[in-house]
Formats: sequence, C-alpha cells, structure tokens
Amino acid sequence: MQRSRAWILVSVLLAIPIFAEDAPAPTPKPPSKPWVSSIGAGLAITSGNTDTKNYNLAFATKYDPKTRLVFKADALYLRGDSGGVTQVDKASADAREEYALSDRTFVFAEVSYLRDPFKDVNYFVAPLAGGGYRIIKSDARNLTVDGALGAEFESNAGAGRSSGGAAKAGENFDWALSPTSKISQKLTGIWKTSDSGDAFYHFDAGLTTTVATRLELKLAWVYDYKTKPTSSTVKKGDSAIFAALLFKF
Repeated sequence: MQRSRAWILVSVLLAIPIFAEDAPAPTPKPPSKPWVSSIGAGLAITSGNTDTKNYNLAFATKYDPKTRLVFKADALYLRGDSGGVTQVDKASADAREEYALSDRTFVFAEVSYLRDPFKDVNYFVAPLAGGGYRIIKSDARNLTVDGALGAEFESNAGAGRSSGGAAKAGENFDWALSPTSKISQKLTGIWKTSDSGDAFYHFDAGLTTTVATRLELKLAWVYDYKTKPTSSTVKKGDSAIFAALLFKF
C-alpha cells in the first residue's frame, strides 16, 4: 500500500510540469504610450433679445516615456460675441519640460504666452527656468508647487513694447475622483522684477469626465488678473466659464 501511494505521488509531481507548460501564459499589460494628446472645441449660441455666440478651442499634449524627463504643453482660445459686439477674445499657451531630480523634486524650463486685447495686451511672453516639489504624489491625487526666474516681453496697445526680468510662483492640483472623472486646479503668478506691483495672475479649475473611449467632456472656469492695466478704463480681471468636447489620441 505504501509503495502504491509513493508511485501515485511521483506520478503527480511528474505531471505538474507538463500541465504547467500547456497552461497559457498570462497576457502582459500593454505599455502605456509615451505621447498622450487631446484636441477639442465647444460652442454655445443663444438668440432672443440679444444674440450670443461663445466658442473655444483647446489643445493639450504630454510626453512621458517613464524616465526622468517629461514634456507637456497646452493652448486655449476663447471667443465671445453678444449682440454683434465681441466680449471675449483671449489666447494663451504654455510649454514646459521637466527633469526629475528625485521622486518629489524636479527642475524645469518653460515658456508662457498670453494675448488679450481687452487688457490691451498684444502679447506677453515669459521664458522661465526653476524648480518644484511634489507635496502629494499618488495615483489618485497630486499637489505640486514651483518657482522660477527668467524674462518677460510685453507689447501693449497703449504703452508699446517692454522687456525685463520676471519671477514666477505656481501651484497645481489634480484628483482622480473615479477611473473616468478628474478635477484639476492651477494657480500662477508672474511678477516683473523691475516693478513687483506689475503682475499677471491666472487661476483655472475644471472637471473632466470620459463619455466614450476617446472622448472627454470638460467643464472649466478661468480667471485672469492684471494688476496694472495700461488704462483706467481697462478692467483688471475677467473670467470665463466654458465646456469643451475633447478627442484624445
């Protein structure tokens, strides 16, 4: 009896490798693409006592090969007309390249662009370089602060062209509420070193949710503030609320 049990045990042990070889290997998870981009637009038209048209164009891209280097850029154009009169006509863009020094610290170089005729800003360009720290870093939530120094170049409808040094501070936060929804928030300030009272402030917050495999719906609020406009008739701050349908590729 003991000899029979021993043969059964040996047979089972010899059969294990055979069944293991026949079993299909687990499918490896496909690697994530280094480039992720999106382009989108939104349009709202109302009619009645006053005809109103609002539209926006948005673009964003990010290159992350899962190394120390990350590149990202975004652009936004807002336009609003009411009763045949333009109320909003604003374009902004940012491009940044980051290099991680550690899991939480990084250095970066970036350039920011703004055109806002309603603030008499023909263009404002600020190339900057600095560093930052990730206060919170997880799959669900991220909170980052950074600071930079560089230059600024501005052209105003009333004051003409100017240039000089610039300093910047910024904060970014995003939170994945679910696999399909995320909120994001960004706050930045750029000061001219020749006059710290002359500054640009930017704030935006938004909610993005997936509506299809490659389609996302984004709702956002944007606020810009210039402390020293060229004229007393120019408003220092303006805001916009918009929705955009984004196509990811």
